[in-house]
Amino acid sequence: MTRSRLIVAQLFCALLAFGCGDSHGRGDDAGRVFTDASDPPRDAGRIFVDASDPPLDAGGPRELCDPQDARAEICPELLCDGPPNFYWQGDRCVVVDCGACVGADCGTTWGSLEACEAAHASCEAQLCRSTGGDWRWWAEECGHYTCGFPPPIDCFVGGPVCDCGLGQRFEPGVGCVDADCPTFPPRPDRETLCLDTGGRWENTCCDSVCGELCADACTAPACNCGPLEIFDEAFGCQQATRCYERRAGESCHDGARCADGTICCDRCGGAGCEGAPRCVPPVCDGDESRDECGNDRDAP
Repeated sequence: MTRSRLIVAQLFCALLAFGCGDSHGRGDDAGRVFTDASDPPRDAGRIFVDASDPPLDAGGPRELCDPQDARAEICPELLCDGPPNFYWQGDRCVVVDCGACVGADCGTTWGSLEACEAAHASCEAQLCRSTGGDWRWWAEECGHYTCGFPPPIDCFVGGPVCDCGLGQRFEPGVGCVDADCPTFPPRPDRETLCLDTGGRWENTCCDSVCGELCADACTAPACNCGPLEIFDEAFGCQQATRCYERRAGESCHDGARCADGTICCDRCGGAGCEGAPRCVPPVCDGDESRDECGNDRDAP
């Protein structure tokens, strides 16, 4: 757990008069045990797609919220001229462009993003987002957030959770609802909040975002948080979903997701070269001596 989350969790514990362990999220109390972040939690029971909006091929029964074995093929050999389809990745719907799909569930996809999301509306991830929450698919917490804080409990294995924000909590089967939250003391000034949550108070003109500094040419003081963090006015430096979901041209890292149609490659484009990896469109020029990132396959 990051220093900022540990601080706010301890504050939340004190306000609610709970007893917190010394290491939040890694104690001996089994509590609610979630699956690993790469394997999102399932909904209970078997839930099937509504008959009024069936998938293109019904296929056999499966747990609705399980991730489908279907993914976009990188650089398909044949001309890609089919319609785009969508499949459920376990916490979101992802496009498979023009029918170039790989996996056992390629025959069970949806023809639009809206149809895919509607079919999975009861899944916790979709329910969280549709009711205004932030689904932290990369997180390893021990339960959904309440009033903007992770629960003051320990567990053996954390998992993805919903953060509904200040004043709300996540209700299973319902989504984000109002919560009876404690009254917090006035927050400290920005500099103190930045430093207390692990940031650096520097002349960067504006707060860093996912490790990227402000491009403005000025020397006003602001908070420089970590590479996976943003500065939140209420919580200070904290990890954010935005830092894990990377757009075309942005840097990528272990655990990050590149936007649809891009893959994580070395930005210099040469085999063995140095430099931060970037999310870029794959190189599909038919040259067998180069890989999808444009690197020479035979280079040492």
